[in-house]
Amino acid sequence: MSGKLLVITVAVLAHQLLSKQSLLFPHGLPVDLAASDRHSGPPMDPTNVSLRLSQGKLTKIYEREEGNSALLIGPETIIFDNEAVMYTLTEQAKLVSITDFTPKDSHSVTAKVNEVADLGIGRLVESLILSGSCLYFADVLKGLCRICLDKKPKPVVEIITSRFKLEDGSTSDVTYADDVDIGPRTGHVYFSDATDIKVDRDLASGLWDIMYPSKLEAIRGKKSGRILRYKPENGEVDVLASDVALFANGVAVDAEESFVLFTSTFEGKVIKYHLTGEKEGQLETILTDFPAFLDGIDCSFDNPLCFVAMPAPATADLKALFTIPPPLSRLIRSILMIIPRTWTPEGKHYGGVAAVHAVEGSIQRIYQDPTGTDISVITGVTEHNGKVYLGSLHNDFIGVLDYENDIQVS
Repeated sequence: MSGKLLVITVAVLAHQLLSKQSLLFPHGLPVDLAASDRHSGPPMDPTNVSLRLSQGKLTKIYEREEGNSALLIGPETIIFDNEAVMYTLTEQAKLVSITDFTPKDSHSVTAKVNEVADLGIGRLVESLILSGSCLYFADVLKGLCRICLDKKPKPVVEIITSRFKLEDGSTSDVTYADDVDIGPRTGHVYFSDATDIKVDRDLASGLWDIMYPSKLEAIRGKKSGRILRYKPENGEVDVLASDVALFANGVAVDAEESFVLFTSTFEGKVIKYHLTGEKEGQLETILTDFPAFLDGIDCSFDNPLCFVAMPAPATADLKALFTIPPPLSRLIRSILMIIPRTWTPEGKHYGGVAAVHAVEGSIQRIYQDPTGTDISVITGVTEHNGKVYLGSLHNDFIGVLDYENDIQVS
């Protein structure tokens, strides 16, 4: 028996043994991933340092120290109301306003941060302010939620949907509500249900571990992400696309509400779901050439550009997990799924954002800090008046990318 055949035989036997231990794999065993569903982008270019402070495109907004406990912790999503007041959601599930900006040095400013509302015990991921004073947000524990800030005597969090009825009459849980956007024409709320793997607590820290389900999804290789739509006029929720992403993440609607874009994190894809026109109801993969895994996405309403957050480079070792012989791949990934979560690999220090043309389906420019020296783990992006506001679950500041004079689009 040749060495290669022996390895494959051992892998098959080991996988069969593991498959009988269902308690070890509550989320199912690893599956083979088609070549078309694997991350196919180019390697990260270490010479591209366009997002370093020294390049003059990045500014940081820090919370001004005023003797109180810090609020600006893990500000992933930056949002603006109709008066252009800036808000964000924090790690402590607090909605805070960010005002009164004062220059600190050539690369940073400070701002006053005030708590506007406490949104409860859940861990928020993404959100968007709706016209008026209502905020829709995705909570990985509760589902799609809403809070109206003008409600008297005080704002109250409403759970819009954590479970809904499918067309066949059965019910479906929103397992991992992730990102939200609102159609500017219909007011419909589009949101991602990233995976069918529920969030649980890290027994070591006692905290909700919102990152672990994404790691399991990547290792398992099963595309369980889906895109949902909530219609405020009748309270209905419908599924636009299911089992279409290896962790369905960012969601963005264009200015005409003719399509909704979403990111498939570990495939490294931006996918378009057509809402109108000849392709209504169809999916179209428009971009795959990213050097990193993908997270949040946001589209400008003033030009055809959209911006994609890239929190970590697509490493060769993870790509290799899906290119080695399938039995061996499944064996290795089975082991990775059952080892203690603290042993799972951490992403490399990196921060990136891609400017893309949503109509042409082209990448216009990659901005990045290849070693995460000045900014890293960018998970949220918000375009506003020629700038992109960069949020992260892991930072204590907000990055601001000035792209206005860099990219010429028609």
